[in-house]
Amino acid sequence: MHLTPDDVRALLSEDQTTVVSIYITTEPKAYRSEQNSLRFRSALNNATRQLEKRRLARNEIHKLMTPLRGLLDDERFWLHQGNGLALFRSESNLETVRLAFQPPESVRVADAPYVVPLLEGLETGERHAILAISASAVRLLSCTQDDVEEVDTDDLKMPRSLAEAMRYEDLQKPETLHHPTTGPGRAVPRTRTASTGRGDRKHGFHGHGESDTSEKTYMANFLHQVDAALLRRLHELGSPPMILAAVDNVAAMYQGISKYQPLTNEVIEGSPDALRPETLLDRARPILEERLRSKTDAALARFHELAAQGRATAKLPEVVDAADVGRVETLLVKRGASVWGRFDATSREIELSEPPEGNSDVNDLMDLAARRTLTNHGTVLILDPDTMIDPEAQAAATLRY
Repeated sequence: MHLTPDDVRALLSEDQTTVVSIYITTEPKAYRSEQNSLRFRSALNNATRQLEKRRLARNEIHKLMTPLRGLLDDERFWLHQGNGLALFRSESNLETVRLAFQPPESVRVADAPYVVPLLEGLETGERHAILAISASAVRLLSCTQDDVEEVDTDDLKMPRSLAEAMRYEDLQKPETLHHPTTGPGRAVPRTRTASTGRGDRKHGFHGHGESDTSEKTYMANFLHQVDAALLRRLHELGSPPMILAAVDNVAAMYQGISKYQPLTNEVIEGSPDALRPETLLDRARPILEERLRSKTDAALARFHELAAQGRATAKLPEVVDAADVGRVETLLVKRGASVWGRFDATSREIELSEPPEGNSDVNDLMDLAARRTLTNHGTVLILDPDTMIDPEAQAAATLRY
């Protein structure tokens, strides 16, 4: 799963009374997959103890845990892991989420999924697209700060190179259908290649010949075709911000003609043709990190702006109350913070408590505020302690009204 806020909201859509939430780190290497199942076994034992403290009947515990324990012997499941794994087991459903990042390991049993660790990963795990493009090749990749993969575009009606785009254009000109072309700026006989099964055609640009079309115009037409073809695939990916990997003149031309609104100004400079996906990610990572810093800076600036208008707060009771009724625009949570207590929906007050020992009416108020914010289509950001509005504050929020 390419994790998005909508995915997290989907986890919260069911009304449940008991949910087991498990986060473990995993080994992506197949030859170390046994480490994954060992960590998972320990987590299951922990979950069982917590269920027993909640005084669930033995048959109810068995029903909840059986699908989870069934994964222990699923070798294929453990062979195909990322850097982390999240599992959510309720009375009616089992969700497993492979994570590209390493989550803080935890096991919780509550009346709703524990989502804050997922939200921590959404920041570094925010998905971007990379378009590696040159006159010779087009590749679309999907990445976070931690992983990268190539996106299949074989089904798209899109030229894969400038030469291919020019060939299609030439075939539409009636004069090229009856007159063989040779010499500078003209085609040589097509040859079939093993890699594509299509003929290639060589073009020279000398300012003379059958066509007065310049190389720049040919390139612009090629980029137009690529941009138009990719719009549908990018929409299917959730319309992520897209970073270009290209030489300067190609990047500038593409940015000038593209109709894709989330195209970034930042560019991975230089020819991408010889770069493996992992190398492209290495070069994209400073861009991704700077975009995250900018997002955080904008959220902090927004807090200070609205605080002057009485529409922002770093007081925990006010944060939880506002999140519960859908007033929170953006929730800022200190990384690693947990504040346990009870929230009374009638009095609108919170009562702090020690972590629960089988007591189901005690909540992690940070997670409660995050869940309520997401359910009401707000934004949740996890910030380092030295970035928070107030170092003593566990959470802060900008308010819609």
